[in-house]
Amino acid sequence: MNVTETVYTNLRRKLMAGRYDPGTHLKEEIIAGDMGVSRTPVRAAFARLIAEGLLSSGVKRGAIVTEWRKEHVAEIFSLRILLEGQGAYLSASHATPEQLDLMERTCDAMEAAFAARNEGWQKALDEGNRVIHELLYDASGSPYLRLSGRHLLDVQMVMGGFFIYSDPDVEESLRHHRELHKALTLGNGDWARAVMACHLSAATERFLRGDDTQ
Repeated sequence: MNVTETVYTNLRRKLMAGRYDPGTHLKEEIIAGDMGVSRTPVRAAFARLIAEGLLSSGVKRGAIVTEWRKEHVAEIFSLRILLEGQGAYLSASHATPEQLDLMERTCDAMEAAFAARNEGWQKALDEGNRVIHELLYDASGSPYLRLSGRHLLDVQMVMGGFFIYSDPDVEESLRHHRELHKALTLGNGDWARAVMACHLSAATERFLRGDDTQ
């Protein structure tokens, strides 16, 4: 990974993890100093992040951290329903036994984490959830779909992930994962796409509801 890509990746992860408050003015020279690089890769990273909507143009070689709004969340989930629905449909025909086994083991691990509720269990659910949703892109067999959709998965990190889920919400989400695995195992693409649409529509409502309580 070259310097420009490294700076972009690291800065994007910080933005998605909420390290900077909305409206914060990021300056090229400060970010460059923090990362031990010149301003050139920072400027390139800012340009990419502005194009993605995570930053907006600032003044004096800087950028502003974008404020997340309800309409942003709704739009991203609408796109995810389309892209991941197609990913689920294609995965029903293309998923390998190894990928289906990984999905089943991930479902097992998430359910066990929820049942035990040990320290860090929400983080474990977030990580497992990411594995399952990324798997749909990987198993789809479409590099274009994978390239277009994987960045959208980060919205769950921004909005709080499973940390804002009630127990019934978690249980419903885990059931959807199990049903999705069954649809993929049976090779039923229409069923898999319908499950994904239901799963992400429910997630949209949870995140919007969670935003109301913050």
